[in-house]
Amino acid sequence: MSGDLKMRRAVGTHGTLHRIEGLQKRHDTQQTLPTLLCDSEGCGASVKFVAADPSYITLTKGAEHQPGCRYNAPGRLQAILAARSDPEFLPSLDDGRHELRLLLLQQALKRGGIEQHTLDGYLGTLADLLVLRAMCESDDLVASQVTLRLGKKRVDWENFFYHQERYDEAWERIGAGTTDLPMGLVGTVRSHRSPQPGSLFLNCAPKYQHTGVADRRDFYEVSVGHADAAWLKSFPVGAEIVMFGLWRQGRSSTSSRPHPTDPRRTITNVTHKLALWPGFKRQLALVE
Repeated sequence: MSGDLKMRRAVGTHGTLHRIEGLQKRHDTQQTLPTLLCDSEGCGASVKFVAADPSYITLTKGAEHQPGCRYNAPGRLQAILAARSDPEFLPSLDDGRHELRLLLLQQALKRGGIEQHTLDGYLGTLADLLVLRAMCESDDLVASQVTLRLGKKRVDWENFFYHQERYDEAWERIGAGTTDLPMGLVGTVRSHRSPQPGSLFLNCAPKYQHTGVADRRDFYEVSVGHADAAWLKSFPVGAEIVMFGLWRQGRSSTSSRPHPTDPRRTITNVTHKLALWPGFKRQLALVE
């Protein structure tokens, strides 16, 4: 398995810290990009900026992170498993892998009654695993070492974890009647909105879906609501976050407007909403 992860920051050869946002601005204005190195202490592997959607930093060809580097994915995964190998929710299997049991999370979110220390350890482990998965290119690494189970059913990682480009699949899965399946989503914070006193919504950048229908555009929006506005605002605009729990499908809405260049045509936008009301603050975590 590759030891490469998508990074959001790196250091220049003179020790200056460079973040994705600044590197993106340099790229957009056609400025020279600095030579970049891994910012993890004791590593210093050669890395590069990749302009994509979203952009990221990754290893240059032939470079490798040091074994103890926090961006070394296999080492980071093994450290998580070694620190949090609890037989109640993350038991070891005979083949050397681990099994993450989602039933504990489902029961805690629906009915409560889980001992707080046990729940804190579970949520911390799951957050660590999902942050790592968010930084990987695919499910392969995490899925090779951690299987998912909900009661008697095995759950594939692709049916549990969704990047922005798969928000439509998450929305459809909930619409198919699987609202009791905990799911993890990763997104980029776009805004914070307070529709009424006593609550706040954190909104992520939506997925824009090409429908194949002329003059129709579909958007899939992901929001997290909570009464603690200060907590949600602690995840700043532009931050990448993982969010996990029991999601709900909101109402789809349709709006229309004239075509910008052809008055005979009308543009129709259809917005589909996914919402999470976390019962525990550890259900959100920064990706870093």
